[in-house]
Amino acid sequence: MNPTQESGREAVSEAGETHRPAAGVHPRWWAAAVLAACTTVLGLSAYLKPDPRGYGTHAQLGTGQCGILIVTGYPCPTCGMTTAFAHAVRGQWWRSFLAQPGGFVMAVATMVLAVVSAWTLIRGRWPAVRLPWVTPFRLLMGFLVLLLGSWAFKIVLGLALGTLPRS
Repeated sequence: MNPTQESGREAVSEAGETHRPAAGVHPRWWAAAVLAACTTVLGLSAYLKPDPRGYGTHAQLGTGQCGILIVTGYPCPTCGMTTAFAHAVRGQWWRSFLAQPGGFVMAVATMVLAVVSAWTLIRGRWPAVRLPWVTPFRLLMGFLVLLLGSWAFKIVLGLALGTLPRS
């Protein structure tokens, strides 16, 4: 028999001593915060109209054009992210991918995270997922590879189709 048995939120030892779990933020609070962030990003993406050029959708938020694109005629690593999100929330997966592959992946990840957060909010615990090969370093390297690979894809596609200002 285990030295402790779960009794609601408290652990009871065989000797009958009650031990409360360490103080911390309940998973529902984290889930609510993550869900709020995801729905804000996805809601804003649904509000914005995707720019047909594949970049520049962010200008609808009152921000200026991409300085790197203006100066060099080539997109920056994040050019097309907002457009990719705007297409993704509309279910236009291919257009989202063409606008910015990294943005498409992040938009889908945001949607999945919203669903998982809602599930956690309802259930009161995060799903038990064990991925021992996933480390913070590998996540960072994967993100950088995604970002740089998407940037290269965007430049090559823009040159091939003649859609870059430089072309």
